[in-house]
Formats: sequence, C-alpha cells, structure tokens
Amino acid sequence: MDKFMESRWFMRIVGLLLAFILYLSVNFDDIQKTANNSNGNSQNAIETIQDVPLEVFYDSENLEVSGLPDTVNVTVEGSKAIVQQAKTLKDFQVYVDLNDIGIGEHQVEILTQNISDKLEVKLDPDFVNISVREKVTEEFTIEPKFNDSILSNGYEAEGLAVDPQTVKVTGSKDEVDRVAYVIATLDLEEEINENVTREARVQVLDREYNKLDVKIDPEMVDVTVSVVNPSKSVPVTIKQKGSLPKGTTLESISVEPKEATIFGRQDVLDKVEELLAEVDLSKIKKDSTITVPLSLQEGLNKVAPEAVKVKVDVSTTEEKNLSGLEVTPEGLADDYEYTIVTPEGGVVDVAMKGQNEEVNKVTKEDFSLALDLSGLEPGEHEVEIDADGPDNIEWTLSHKTVKIEIKEKNTSA
Repeated sequence: MDKFMESRWFMRIVGLLLAFILYLSVNFDDIQKTANNSNGNSQNAIETIQDVPLEVFYDSENLEVSGLPDTVNVTVEGSKAIVQQAKTLKDFQVYVDLNDIGIGEHQVEILTQNISDKLEVKLDPDFVNISVREKVTEEFTIEPKFNDSILSNGYEAEGLAVDPQTVKVTGSKDEVDRVAYVIATLDLEEEINENVTREARVQVLDREYNKLDVKIDPEMVDVTVSVVNPSKSVPVTIKQKGSLPKGTTLESISVEPKEATIFGRQDVLDKVEELLAEVDLSKIKKDSTITVPLSLQEGLNKVAPEAVKVKVDVSTTEEKNLSGLEVTPEGLADDYEYTIVTPEGGVVDVAMKGQNEEVNKVTKEDFSLALDLSGLEPGEHEVEIDADGPDNIEWTLSHKTVKIEIKEKNTSA
C-alpha cells in the first residue's frame, strides 16, 4: 500500500478526482437546470407578441381621452404549444375600461381577457397615465393660403377660395378652446399662370402655430387660386443714341404705334410711365424705317406689340461749284459803252450747299446776275451784282461786285 501511494499513478488519479470535484462545484447551478429541463420542462417557452392593439371602452360621444398608446407588447410564458397558439391566433384582447372614470387625470391598468390561464402574461406598459376631458365639436371657417412665389413672373392672385368653407373640429374642450387658426395651404411645385384648383390638407393650430390634437371633418378640402395678368397702356418714347454721320441732318423722327400695352405685377405697372425705343443715329445714312424691340424690366412679362417701327428722315448736305456764270449789265445810256475790268471775262463762280438731290438739280440757267448801270457817267465804277437764284439751297457768288469802265461811244465816223 505504501508503495502504491508513493507511485506516480496514484498522484495522477487523485489530481483528476480533485479537478472533477472542482468542476462540479463551479457549474452546479447549470447542471441542475439542465437536469430539470430534461425531467419534464423542455416544452416550456417564452414569447413577446409585439404591437397588440389596445381597445378602449368609454363614452366616446361625450369624452375625449388622451395618453393611451395605440398598441402594447404582450409577453407570454408557458407550454410551448399554448404559447405558439396565442402568438399565431392572437385571439385574446388587451383593453382598458374607462366607463367608470370621471373627468381628470388618472392612472389606469391595462387588462387582458380571453387568454389561457395556463400562461403567465406580462404587459408593456401595464399601467398608463391618461387625461379624460369633456368632448366638444365646433365649426370653424377655413382660411385658404398659398405661397405667391409659385406665380409666374408678372402674374398676380386675383382671388383665393376654399370648398367647403368650414370644417368641424372635435376634441377635448381644452384643445378646441385653443384653436386660433384653421388653414388649408395650396402646395404646388410648378409655377402657375392660370387658375388652379388642388386638394389641400386642413391644419388646426394654436396661437403659437402648434398643431392641435383634434379630429377634423373633412380633413381635405379644395383650394382654388384665381390668377390674372394686370396690364396698362403707356406711350412709346424714342431714345436717340449716337450722332448722325457728318453731312447728314435729322429732318424728323417718329414711331408707330405710339402706345404699347404692358403686362405684369400691378406694383410694377404703377411705376412705368413710358417705354423706350432706342435708335442708334450713327448707323443712319439715309431715310430709314427700322424695327426696334421694346425691352421689359423685372416684374413685367409681356408687351404688345413686342417691337415698333421708327421712321427716320434725314437730309444729306452736298457742296458744289458752278463756274462761268455771266453777268449781264442793264440800263446803260445809248451813247455810252462799257468794259468789265474785273472779274476777268465778266463771269463769276457760285458755291452751292444743300441737300444732295437739290444741289444736283441746279444749273447755270437757274441763276440771274444783273448789273444796274443806269445813271452812271463815264469812268470806272464798282457795281454790286443783282443776283437771283434757287431758294432751296445755300449759294454764294465768288464776286459780289463788278468793276466796270464806262466810255462815250466814238461817233466821229
């Protein structure tokens, strides 16, 4: 025996036994649970049934209840078969009974019925804090609204209507007493330039624009916005730009039509007194009729007509000289004779200036140059030329006077 106890195998066996005992002591609870399950409880189960509707029993015609959840979670524990049946069929009821509760604040228990008494049932929540108030219904007028930024440029809202014009608001008296605004807002993404009717949701708000917990009948209404494009007639004014080319004179300038109709927002129309038709005179070299578009400022969207006709009449100045116009002496006594000293040959030149067409028509025959020699005695005289010529141009003679010598005629023959 002493030899066995001192042997290596003895020590190994003792160590193994001690390790087994230590394992049992540490894992005793788990082993016990496993043993219990294997002895008959292996068919038990726990399941949580989510979002079971909560039914409420109360005088719904006269009372308004707030604070109740719509659903609760139900956890059931018991036989696996019964648990599975309850989860699948959901043939039980979760409810609160408020028939005997008066107006005010209350904490109430959520109850179940028609569920197997073989199941252990836990509810989440199992109690709720509620508020019971007197229920009232009042009729309110709806105020239609819309954002005028959806109007196309220059268009205005002529009118805004809603159908029906009133709604019934039902809720606790406290909530209904807080009603300050009942609105239906037309919500559109696209721009509009014509009458539009769309469905809009009714909102009930307090004075701070908080949404109230009330029932609305009807919840949706039709909102109509009537759109107009205001207009007025204004004169068209010519705006001259630049200068006519050298030698060209402006005779007249006119526009047709003299008025145009503009369309746009009324506040912009009120400020517009005229439309400008800009004409660049530096490009005008002859009589012209040009088409000028009419530009619009922000807030206007249309003009009729879109362009006007501007008629520009000009005259072109030309300078021209005619040479060799003869001067004709008149009124000399019969016994005298004359000799023209200057200008040489008794002829003068004329410088003309005027409209091109008129100047080009003038000839020497259009001028009459006379010298009045009546009453003059023999000798040299400076005689002014009595000239007559066209009235529609400017003209100047190269000489205003003629030096003439008068002598007695030689009669000795």
